[in-house]
Formats: sequence, C-alpha cells, structure tokens
Amino acid sequence: MPKPCRTVGETKLKILAIICHDELHGIDSYGYNVWRNLKKRFHSYIDERDLRNVYRYLRDLDNAGLVKKGTKICQERPKTSTIHPDRQGKRTEAEVQ
Repeated sequence: MPKPCRTVGETKLKILAIICHDELHGIDSYGYNVWRNLKKRFHSYIDERDLRNVYRYLRDLDNAGLVKKGTKICQERPKTSTIHPDRQGKRTEAEVQ
C-alpha cells in the first residue's frame, strides 16, 4: 500500500534528528553531511546512489516548513547550502498531511 503524500516517514525523521543535533552543537548541516550521518549514527544501509534521495527528502522537509535552507559563504566552499530547523514555521502535523 503506498504511503500518503506529504507524510514524514522514518528516514525523514532521522534527517530531522541529525539536523537538530547539529544545530544544538553548532555544526552546519549540509546534504552530504546528513547522508554521511545517516550511515554513521543510524547505520542506514545507503550508498552513494542514495545521496540524491537525501536531497529530495531535504527539499520535501523544506516545502513542508519543517526545515529551512540557507546559504553560507566560506573559504573552503565558495557557496554552500545549509539546512536549519524552521523555528518560525511551527506547522502542526495536520498541516503537513
């Protein structure tokens, strides 16, 4: 049975946990960093081909108002997108569904 559209599944919840953990510890979250931590912290069986799915999940979470995308300019990476929990959105679970 297919999952309903615009729901937050297990992998998206793990991604949210990684982003919140990084935010609490002052670490910037990037798509690759989230993918790497899914493998390291949650022992998810994902490979390099699944990296695109992490970016799709991040976009879905951004569209749902659960995270927000930002841009950080640093010397190592000229322009990099960062992800942060969206503290202003505060959407309810009913609004996400």
